[in-house]
Amino acid sequence: MALVNGRIEQTHPTKSVCQLLTAVCTADKAIRVNEVTLPDTILAKWGQLATSLTRSFTFFTVPAPVAMPSLKSGRGLSSHEVRDLWRYAVDTDFHAVDTSIKTDEHFVSYGSEERFVAFDHPIDKSWFTYAMNSTGQWLAITDKNNVDVYDLLTGERMVLSGHTSEVGTIGFSPTDPNLLVSYSSGMYGSSRGDTENDDIIIWNMQEQQAAGKSRVNAPIDQAAKVGINAAIAHLGDSLKVSSDDSDLMQDALGKLIVQCDIRSRVPSTSRLKGRISTSFQSPLFSNSGDYLIYGPGGRPRSNGDDTWDLCLYNLVKRTTTTLSGHRDSIMWTGFSPNDEMVASAGWDGYFRVHDLTGREMWKWDTEKQNWAAVFSPDGKYLAGTDGAGMVRIWDLGTGEETAKFDNGPRWCRTIDWSPDGKYIIVGSENHGRLRLFATSDGKLEMFQERSLSTKNCDLESLDPNVRRMVGGFLGVHTAQFLPPSDNNEGDGLKMVHSVSMDEGIEVFDFDKGKKWRFVPPYDADGSVQMTKAGDGQTAVVGHIWMKEAREIGIIAADGIRFWRLE
Repeated sequence: MALVNGRIEQTHPTKSVCQLLTAVCTADKAIRVNEVTLPDTILAKWGQLATSLTRSFTFFTVPAPVAMPSLKSGRGLSSHEVRDLWRYAVDTDFHAVDTSIKTDEHFVSYGSEERFVAFDHPIDKSWFTYAMNSTGQWLAITDKNNVDVYDLLTGERMVLSGHTSEVGTIGFSPTDPNLLVSYSSGMYGSSRGDTENDDIIIWNMQEQQAAGKSRVNAPIDQAAKVGINAAIAHLGDSLKVSSDDSDLMQDALGKLIVQCDIRSRVPSTSRLKGRISTSFQSPLFSNSGDYLIYGPGGRPRSNGDDTWDLCLYNLVKRTTTTLSGHRDSIMWTGFSPNDEMVASAGWDGYFRVHDLTGREMWKWDTEKQNWAAVFSPDGKYLAGTDGAGMVRIWDLGTGEETAKFDNGPRWCRTIDWSPDGKYIIVGSENHGRLRLFATSDGKLEMFQERSLSTKNCDLESLDPNVRRMVGGFLGVHTAQFLPPSDNNEGDGLKMVHSVSMDEGIEVFDFDKGKKWRFVPPYDADGSVQMTKAGDGQTAVVGHIWMKEAREIGIIAADGIRFWRLE
């Protein structure tokens, strides 16, 4: 094996390598991991590896250094540069519904939290996905190929291993605190022809707790060494193998054994081939928790014409129903409050509504890429947003479009309906703009607006065209009304929101006129308005809401901090 012109050349002939790899799988002494015999598919994988080892291939590419565009040149602006430039400032802000109430602002940073649950295995990246179960006991976070589940009462961590590629999406059932789903290819998933790692795993937390206590780690390195040595001995003098090549084979076999071991930890009945997504505030489950919605197989082509089906998996009966119609990427899916309808928003220009049998009830063509939608709390209406900034409402009884508001010109990718049915919040992709609409009988009326300002950013030295770009990076990432506690006594109408590039999460109480802003540690000058992006360990990633305790949990890579909102 040699490095030639930046490429690694493998010199073994195909026939001899295939002999060696086949011998590994047919050695007299079977290799077993956790008492599970390696399946026949390992032989096929070895055949693929044998072929690849005889070819020239590049393990990695080291590109030449690329200079970032000058901020004074007007040629562009990166997200990293915007993070460095950004200083928090508000142009217009929300106020109480009762305008006689003066806004009470609370700027809160780390150290003032009422309790802190540290992650004993801090995440080594500044962004990950997370989910909390319905009782508020378990917080699940993605960590490469695993899911770490923390008991928020004890701080103990349980590791769920079953995926063989990076986990990108997770979610708990809204009704069963022991049911968690995870998906190993993130939001976008693999291509249609590469579905090997497109795994959805349905976890039972109680079973995983019991299995974790009884599991014994396998001596995988030793097993790989035994297998390779047995294969070499089996071939005798027909193949000469150097120590370096023996190590290479041991490493390759060890990785395959690890994959086999990991996959054996989850029964096939707990796996689905497909994709799940929480994009643009999409729920994974029906409100009853009986159905999981997912996309079957690998990811179809986007920005074209392809089959984008949805599947409803009945978790009780273990049956699947297909919802068809979309011909381009599906951005949002959701269930009606009574779980009798499923709505979807697609880039093919259509909003579609199906019933649970798969029958299409309604479809509306906006002639634009559609982004997000939400059902009214009474289930009578659907509100949606498109790529031209239009906000629409449709009557689900008649199919009539009852309202249309031009909220453009930028994308509007977040929308939510208040629990009392009186308001709709819409977030846009410019200056963190949020608009609160009053709604009644399917109509819309602009009520309030909140937008950020770049006045505290050091932009004077920038090209004017580049300067205007900064606000365009400040797209609304989250905009959700917080559900009230079950007794709903004095909770107030609260809404939580966050903006890309801004490191804060804000909550506003429209009844009491209270505003909370949660941020990482302050700059050296102590000014909240001058707070910059945090480092990977303290940057704000997201939030959870404990409705009965009226606590908000702010999540960072080092742990979760709780504050009570009164």
